[in-house]
Amino acid sequence: MVHIDVVRQANALAQRIENLVCVFVGGTGGIGATTAKEVFRRTRTPRIYIIGTSEEKGNKLCDELKGINDGGQAIFIKKDISLIKNVDELCDDLKKREPKINCLFLTAGYMSLQGRKETIEGVDKKMSVNYYSRIRCALNLIPNLERASQDRELARVISVLAAGSEGDVRMDDLDLKHNFTLHACLAHCVIMTDFMIEQLAERHPDVSFSHSYPGTVKTGIVNQLTGPVKLAVKVLYAVMTPWILNVMESGERHFFQITNECYPPKRGSSFCGVPAPEEATPMKGSNGEVGSGAYLLDWDCKSAGDGKILDKYRDLGLPQKVWDHTLAIFEEAERRNSKGGKRRGSPAESDRPMPNIIGWRAG
Repeated sequence: MVHIDVVRQANALAQRIENLVCVFVGGTGGIGATTAKEVFRRTRTPRIYIIGTSEEKGNKLCDELKGINDGGQAIFIKKDISLIKNVDELCDDLKKREPKINCLFLTAGYMSLQGRKETIEGVDKKMSVNYYSRIRCALNLIPNLERASQDRELARVISVLAAGSEGDVRMDDLDLKHNFTLHACLAHCVIMTDFMIEQLAERHPDVSFSHSYPGTVKTGIVNQLTGPVKLAVKVLYAVMTPWILNVMESGERHFFQITNECYPPKRGSSFCGVPAPEEATPMKGSNGEVGSGAYLLDWDCKSAGDGKILDKYRDLGLPQKVWDHTLAIFEEAERRNSKGGKRRGSPAESDRPMPNIIGWRAG
């Protein structure tokens, strides 16, 4: 565990960082918002793009950020990233605005107790928001991140979901067209994120990639639930309060992940962040190698991940299969968009399990 006092001492040194450019996808509330506030508190003249669907929340957060640091810039962009087409439009816009990006911070999430519900691009909406659209955003913006690295600046991608919640998956049905359950949806998004950041780190060794588990954190994503399940989650939060990580501390820890040198890129040649404290020397990567450039991180900023499950699927060739599958999904989405798609849905599941939301771990 990296103690919170160590995190705060390291974060206090971030005043050396100037002109940090960050994109927060899903950043209008919760972990994204508190992390953005830390960027504005701790660095000089930052520029942040907040991506979300609520203009009211987005503009309110931008005003708060400017109040924290009047030397920084906060820009809200309204965009629904459940569609790959929308992600491409967003990234095209960002590329026109910023030649280089230091951090892509991905927290967009979608919760529903419905079964598989396809978008017009043929992807389940929950899997699209929690996995496919996030990866598409990273792939689109890699050139901007690599440009930052070339200038000896921070270059990082962090996807906040549920590292450490790895479980068995259907290798013959990765997008769960035929075997969809809510539990399988989470398991597939988690392990595909694990292997995709490994693949990205191999192909882009000057950029650092992380899949983070934030701890059990109260966030606004619960508001997407309805009826008795929403009430049950709120009651659970109430009785678990002593064990729930404060969302402000989660923001501090994720700022540490954005800026600290203990999460270097695979090439590891550019040292441009906050020096790693003794308690957090370069971290072990998802493949077991120290400083591999791809990190699975627990709530306490230390390495996570179920090594036995990951090694099993590595031996079965899943990393390359995830890469090929993800690109195939993108090609299919592009094909449908070029021809015009029709939304298809599936009936709601019976006996639905409690969804495993961001900040929860599978039992």
